[in-house]
Amino acid sequence: MRFTAIFYEPDGRITSVQKNATENVVGDRTYIKADLDGEPDDFYVVDGEVRPKLDKPSDAHVFDYSSASWGLDINEARSQAWGRIKKDRDSEEFSTFTWNSHTFQCDQVSQFRIMSAVQSAQIDSTLTMIWTLYDNTTVSLNATELKQVGQALSAHIDACHTKARALRSQIDAATTEVDLNAITW
Repeated sequence: MRFTAIFYEPDGRITSVQKNATENVVGDRTYIKADLDGEPDDFYVVDGEVRPKLDKPSDAHVFDYSSASWGLDINEARSQAWGRIKKDRDSEEFSTFTWNSHTFQCDQVSQFRIMSAVQSAQIDSTLTMIWTLYDNTTVSLNATELKQVGQALSAHIDACHTKARALRSQIDAATTEVDLNAITW
């Protein structure tokens, strides 16, 4: 007679499922005969029965088979929080910054262009450039102003990273998911 065999560890963790199994095939491994409607990772075995796990609260939770409940892996939760903050930091760093009431783009290409213009201004103190701003208006900048724009860009980048480091310290100190969720950019 053929059946579905659910193989599991003593803690209830399902290790594999074999459909159309026979007594000869399963051997002496621990199993139960049961149907499984879904992925084995969504179930566990307790008291000889297959039971569904409750919905996983977040990607940072791991299933504790001894208590049959989800527990927070604080290190994984911290890692995810830091990943979220880095994404937000990068978004702000590569967005815009303001100098002298003018808003400049500062994506990677724009940062390269600004630093190239700053280098040119250091070489030629008589340099003047027409610069296209974030809103597509233009402004004439002399060598001194180009250097100031470069300094403003550097200050903007530094402010983003300073803020991220402070948030990283909060993440490292957090001990609960609520603490971590309260840390925002």
